[in-house]
Amino acid sequence: MSDIWDRITVVFVVYNSASVIPDAMRSLKSAKHIVVTDNASTDNSAELIEQLHPNARVIRSDANSGVSLPCNKAFEKVETEFTLYMNPDIHFDDSCVESLVRTLEADPNAAVVSPMIINANGEQEMDVLGPGEINHHKLGLEPSGPFCSWFVCGTLWLWRTERLREIGYLDANIFLYNEDVDVCLRAANAGYSLIVDTEARIHHKGGASEKLSAKTRWRKDWNITWSHLYLAAKHIGVADARAEARGLLLAHALQVLKGLVLLKPKTVIGQAAKFSAALRFLQGKPSWLRSGWISPPPWESAR
Repeated sequence: MSDIWDRITVVFVVYNSASVIPDAMRSLKSAKHIVVTDNASTDNSAELIEQLHPNARVIRSDANSGVSLPCNKAFEKVETEFTLYMNPDIHFDDSCVESLVRTLEADPNAAVVSPMIINANGEQEMDVLGPGEINHHKLGLEPSGPFCSWFVCGTLWLWRTERLREIGYLDANIFLYNEDVDVCLRAANAGYSLIVDTEARIHHKGGASEKLSAKTRWRKDWNITWSHLYLAAKHIGVADARAEARGLLLAHALQVLKGLVLLKPKTVIGQAAKFSAALRFLQGKPSWLRSGWISPPPWESAR
């Protein structure tokens, strides 16, 4: 399979990711087509990518626009049969990619395949979905072979490019988190297979591309909450999502008060972020840092 990299375009997004880029570039030493969107990094991530890989094309954004929107800008540049999307904080070898290609080729109905993910402790960190679910959960058992799921983790995906285009790429209304669940649900609802290839392995550093601070903690908890409610509105129902959001307002307000009484600033930050996100969702406002919607929200399309 010496020609597999002729058939693949690698896509990923960076934001101040210079600390993990060298490992990512070593994993992509054989890649012939790479498109990266840089979210206005201030640590020379874009320049480092161009320096380390001659085949890398970098799209420079003038602001941090999350994951979905910059990913879609890169996806639109893909002209190859397969699209390999990856987080920048992973590493793997060519045998992993070869296995993923073989798995896709073995199932003409498959839209996407992902590998087994091994964390920094050497343990698997696979998440899956069952039918009708929107909250992914850990795979409890070590699988004995390839299997299908309603969700395959976006730490690394190998998509058939034509399937990804047909499904409509990522939902750009989502700034961060759950964009992977949404696109997988849309692929499954379109009748395509989503496969986990247990022979393919990647190693994941898990958030090593950005240092944790009060600001990043707030952004993470805020976006997880808002995107979950948006996902629920889109795939379960607007009324159910709004009811859940109202419940979250009360629950997180009480947790903020508890954190203040117990002098736990991390609790206060996280719970206040979740309260803020639930309130913004109930107000019908778009995601993080957005002044307007990229496309009509679920409650508009449901009318």
